[in-house]
Amino acid sequence: MAATDPNASLFVRPLGAVEKNPTALKLILGGKLRELRTAAGLDPAAVDRTLGFSRSKTSRIELGRHGCKQADALSFLDLYGVESEEYVGEFLRLVDQSRRADWWRSFSDVLSDFFTPLVSLEGAAERIRTYEPFYVPGLLQTPAYTHAVIKAGPGQLLAHDVLRRVDLRQERQRQLDHPDAPRLWAVIDESVLMRTVGGRDVMRAQLQHLITMMERPRVTLQIAPLDVSAAVGVGTGVTYLRFALNDLKDAVYIEHLTDSTFSQKPQTVEQYRNMLDRLGACALTPSETLAVLRERLSTY
Repeated sequence: MAATDPNASLFVRPLGAVEKNPTALKLILGGKLRELRTAAGLDPAAVDRTLGFSRSKTSRIELGRHGCKQADALSFLDLYGVESEEYVGEFLRLVDQSRRADWWRSFSDVLSDFFTPLVSLEGAAERIRTYEPFYVPGLLQTPAYTHAVIKAGPGQLLAHDVLRRVDLRQERQRQLDHPDAPRLWAVIDESVLMRTVGGRDVMRAQLQHLITMMERPRVTLQIAPLDVSAAVGVGTGVTYLRFALNDLKDAVYIEHLTDSTFSQKPQTVEQYRNMLDRLGACALTPSETLAVLRERLSTY
């Protein structure tokens, strides 16, 4: 098959967790359509005109910002010269999957726009790496600990909204229970263990939960001593998403006080990945971390 054959650009192989993630599928399908268009020697504006689309519709679909209807997909594939019934059928099947509602949309009443990119894609990742300087990572929090963290945050929230945010975090954690769940590698600052969040009972249960989670083969936890985190100089919460598929670019989510930065720019991603590498290399090993957690638990 020639390299320029448009059929060679189609994504036809098992997707694993990605297949359950409409947001990830939109990005993959959009990327494939962009490859096909480029191979056909067309620009987005020419495609819009030829297919009678509104201005920039092709670009929005290629960027994953706009869902692709089956009729539109057929028009694209026909224009780009894709004739294989197998490829067309598989593409349309994925288009149908991508148009399902994301699970997190039911939490749109409490889900901030700046947090949505992370929540929408973390379940599709092969590996999640995170560093937290102030709190236990959200994917490892108990409901009571989450409740205390949210109540202590900026702004005055209604009790109902606090509970909804706790439910959202619990739903995110359930993704770790799936057979094809991401591997979670978390590094927490030593100071996190020095803060009694929510009271002694809440903190005791949280420490026990961390010990229990470390028994899972897909969860790795390390503690960064104060001198290590100061030397590396992260200074803020960072989450790195590593995807198994080349069709999805790795991403970093960087937390700020009232907003965040979500980036898939290779230079930015590499910068924070290297920072996480340095932290992991200098932090306590998982076995050393487990010993520290048990010692800390004994004080409560």
